[in-house]
Amino acid sequence: MNVLHLLSWFPTPDDPTLGNFCVRMIDALPEDCHSIILSVCDGKDMTKSFEVKEIPGAHHTHVQIYIRPPKNNAIRKLKMLRMYQYGLRYIKKHFFNPDLIHLHVTYPLGQVALLWKKLFGYKYVLTEHWTIYQPQNKDVLVGKLKKKIVKIANNAELIMPVSLDLQRCMEGHGVNNRFHVIYNLVNTDIFRLGSTQTENKKHILHISTLRDEAKNFSGILRVIERLRQQRDDFELHVIHDYEAPEFKAFVKEHHLEDCVIFHGKKTSAEVAEAYQQADFFVLFSNFENLPCVIVEAFASGVPVLSTSVGGIAEILSPERGILIPQGDEDALLQGMNQLLDHSSEYDRQAIRDYAIKTFAAKNIGQQIFEAYKEVVIP
Repeated sequence: MNVLHLLSWFPTPDDPTLGNFCVRMIDALPEDCHSIILSVCDGKDMTKSFEVKEIPGAHHTHVQIYIRPPKNNAIRKLKMLRMYQYGLRYIKKHFFNPDLIHLHVTYPLGQVALLWKKLFGYKYVLTEHWTIYQPQNKDVLVGKLKKKIVKIANNAELIMPVSLDLQRCMEGHGVNNRFHVIYNLVNTDIFRLGSTQTENKKHILHISTLRDEAKNFSGILRVIERLRQQRDDFELHVIHDYEAPEFKAFVKEHHLEDCVIFHGKKTSAEVAEAYQQADFFVLFSNFENLPCVIVEAFASGVPVLSTSVGGIAEILSPERGILIPQGDEDALLQGMNQLLDHSSEYDRQAIRDYAIKTFAAKNIGQQIFEAYKEVVIP
């Protein structure tokens, strides 16, 4: 089967981690599913109008078209659309005529998928990760944007949200289609059990963008300050995609340098090692869908303390950690104390076994491929 992937979020030189979970999902597909990613983005210091590069991936080829960006935004949008049309012709000439289009995240690339369905009859399926459907974004998903997104979703042959909660949120906005929930995945060869901790101080791990409106990292720091007044047998290790001057200033102002350590960006191997050294993982988000970081923690046998938002309650049971209400700092403090005292009592092998059964890349890739076959070979 030949599948052309359109990613509304995709890695770029300026933001190499954007949409990387979409790419991991593509690379998990079976070998007899041939995948091409097509994307168009602004190039830097270009003399040509556009340039095409073929970038090899683990199990895909990324056809990346760089354009010299026009100053006028309306002209830029038109040029982007023309370049996607060009990209389709390029792929048909150099690779294959797609059997199916796989759209990852509805907007804006869903406009291209919908156009191709109308012009050329290409069927498309949709994997959705986006939190825009959730209640906190009720003032964002309105008007013309809502009409566009709902139309794109309703014209898909099948929607594969990453959680049942996300499916229900989409249905609440008028998306009436066939759904098949397929969770995010994890590479269980990279993320695996570590050795038993022998250090005096327990390791609490947090990994995120640190964008506070979503991740509420400021709430974590406030609770860490309270926790530090009660005990000094822990360290919070923070891996983050973006710089965090305001949080580093808070840590310095409140004299928490001895227990809050910022690590910045890390490679997948380094992140996996951080999980192996962690006693538990903490997430205090205001909203989520199905966070990859929790799935990675499970694959590493690490119990999780998290707010019950999005689809997290679907996978986080008492055997694997603690769920607390969104924004409840008292509950976060209580949960941290409990896990600092009792994290060693969790059956880490059982947590990992659940991850292998539920989120292993090979299994998720096969689920997606079976969904493809339902659409292409009804």
